Amino acid sequence: MSPDAPEVPDEEALDQVDPIEDAWLMQEPELVEKLARERLALDSEDAQSQAWLGLSLCVTNKLPAGQAALKKAFEQIRAQLATAPDEDAKHMLTWELHGIANRLVDTLAENPTLGLPAAQFVIDVLKFEHAPSLRMLSEDVATREGDPVKAAGFLKRALAVDATDPESHYLAARLMARLGKKPQVLSHLQKALDNAAGTIAVRTLARFEPDFDGFRKDSEFAALIDLFPTDPVLRPIYVALDAGDFAKVVELCAANGSQATNALDVLYPWRESLELVLDGAEGAEQEKVTKELDRVQQEIEVHEGKDEESPVYQRFCGDA
Repeated sequence: MSPDAPEVPDEEALDQVDPIEDAWLMQEPELVEKLARERLALDSEDAQSQAWLGLSLCVTNKLPAGQAALKKAFEQIRAQLATAPDEDAKHMLTWELHGIANRLVDTLAENPTLGLPAAQFVIDVLKFEHAPSLRMLSEDVATREGDPVKAAGFLKRALAVDATDPESHYLAARLMARLGKKPQVLSHLQKALDNAAGTIAVRTLARFEPDFDGFRKDSEFAALIDLFPTDPVLRPIYVALDAGDFAKVVELCAANGSQATNALDVLYPWRESLELVLDGAEGAEQEKVTKELDRVQQEIEVHEGKDEESPVYQRFCGDA
């Protein structure tokens, strides 16, 4: 697992959320600051509290003081890294650095005037190689300066931090497209798809991305970003679903659904379309659609009860 990816806490950990972290999650930076200062009054060398103080100050527009606190926290954690007794301890401290940077950049990224400076602060002042920050700098250089080569340099550094980061690979594919480098475009797109796991809908984004317009007629590119299954029974269903022709999806599913190898490949788009058709139905039609929807839902539950899945539907939705 990349140090840039968040850890998944176990159930016991979820029951023991630190009050200061809980305040942060509840978007109460003033309370975070109060708790951090109280802890620092007891232990001025508490790096975590120093980091929380810096984060709370940054998000409440007290940037100089916040950045100073974050810089001190990084210095303290790096000092701990230098004397860490084993690799596990080093790993945990590295995770801590990434966690601080993630919270800062993710929170301030919502504000266009603060997000980019936060990324620059992480990279230039904290001297910390942080994939999300490097991605932001890459996008800025590509957009503001129109320099795909320089932008690609930031992405190369981001991928050195996390070689499986799908967003970095997707951005790299866009930059390579601007440079007309087809092999690199296909390679980075494939890696983005391989590692996305629901975090980024690569195929959906690529279908409408202007950077890829020069590759639309390329058969390899078209096959890579094709949302629709090649199966002759399934493809018309998903094409109609994508076009928003939900009545046609319902008709196709009812007429041809039994021919599908994987029932969920048909049942999922069938249910989705019935739900949308139901929104506009009235009277007897509404009753008819509701009855059909209930039946389809029952069939889905039977198959899901057997732990069956639909990679076809997941791919269409951008989750696989």
